[in-house]
Amino acid sequence: MQQSILVVDDNEINRLNLKLLLKHEYQVFEAGDLDSADHMLGERRIDLVVLDLALPPEPDNPEIGLGYLQRLRRESPDTPVVVITGHDERAIAARARKLGALDFFGKPFDPDEVKETIDRAVAERLKTLREREMQRLLEAQVNDEILGDSQAIRTLRTMIEQVAPTPSTVLIRGETGTGKELVARHLHAASSRSAGPFIAINCAAVSAEHLEAELFGYEKGAFAGATRRKLGWFELAGGGTLFLDEVAGLPLAVQAKLLRAIETSEFSRLGAEATIHSDVRLICSTREDLEQLVAEGKFRDDLYYRIHVVEIRVPPLREHLEDLPEMAQAILLRKAVACGKPGLRLSEDVIDAMQRYSWPGNVRELENVIERAVVLARGEVVDSLPSLSGPQQSHTDPLQQWFEQLPESGVRAEKAVAMFEKQLVLTALERNQHIKARAGRWLGFGERAKDKMRYLCDKYAIDTGDAE
Repeated sequence: MQQSILVVDDNEINRLNLKLLLKHEYQVFEAGDLDSADHMLGERRIDLVVLDLALPPEPDNPEIGLGYLQRLRRESPDTPVVVITGHDERAIAARARKLGALDFFGKPFDPDEVKETIDRAVAERLKTLREREMQRLLEAQVNDEILGDSQAIRTLRTMIEQVAPTPSTVLIRGETGTGKELVARHLHAASSRSAGPFIAINCAAVSAEHLEAELFGYEKGAFAGATRRKLGWFELAGGGTLFLDEVAGLPLAVQAKLLRAIETSEFSRLGAEATIHSDVRLICSTREDLEQLVAEGKFRDDLYYRIHVVEIRVPPLREHLEDLPEMAQAILLRKAVACGKPGLRLSEDVIDAMQRYSWPGNVRELENVIERAVVLARGEVVDSLPSLSGPQQSHTDPLQQWFEQLPESGVRAEKAVAMFEKQLVLTALERNQHIKARAGRWLGFGERAKDKMRYLCDKYAIDTGDAE
């Protein structure tokens, strides 16, 4: 693909000369002022910006160009910038380099210098992209695969295979660090939209006042600081998939606009009257109890029903520890290569310790622990782990443990059943943050999950505090 260059210079002759010099190898666009440059950057992909520092409204003041350079590096950090300076402005060129310019050349133009500088900048960018792609492919081998052969993982894969080809909205539930985004990416990859974009957004990581602008975009001047048009996530995901992670973090006002966008596939950017059509498949995820948030008026019930068409649950790591050795070895491969220590392997004692741990942080915690172990490893074998602070698991089957606790003299069946039921309720509460509704659904109680759990907690005098 031919690389695109935007030349920002108020001198038409300069722009023409640069275009004539570069047009045979690059696609060259022009902008005579900063507004035109913003427009170009907002409308098309630009691979490299060539920026003259002498720009209106003060062409004799390089601070105008330097200020725009700073904004470009802040708003488009992946787009390299080469600046144009006078031959007597080396100090200005040095400042530009410190502010993030990749390179510079002087004027009046020396064609050989210009061509060499541009070619070098484009080559550097392509090298960076290739390295990033190689890293992505390496990570894809171990990250983009749902590893494991437990019943829980087989069930998860089956759900993905069934749901992916449909246009339905999906709600992915799971604890922090279980891999909800990975599931969303698999749904996208196995859908008819796989050739389109996949846009992933963590709603909890964006401030409430900025969410609407980021989700739907805005026009220049829509609010203070809106210096140019910006396309929103909904528009950028057109023809593909928009993944809203931690959807419970959406403010109520944004929820209303999102609901309309889902139902009509239409929305407007902030500061614009025109309606935009965008064909997007929505996938949401949450670790929160959305049903409880709906009951409390913190999440719209109509939006809940619209996103809760199909539900996929991602199991916590503690529920499929038999998959841990395969997952740990795959993560070790990636971390070892990244740290320059290929060939590392995990000792049997380390894997045994891992399988006795409960992993409250799930796969994300597993990755962090393995990375620390790789950094500290001195030989070819990782034979020790950083301290694991959570509760340890036992190799013994929990059900077998329970039977072993029964008295040798025997016990009445009714009492044994009650003992087992109480233990089952306690386990369900522990694995679901002591939230009754969630624990009840975990036990398969259906629509009356919360009421059933309340009854059982009262029956066995189980104190869950204020958790509902």
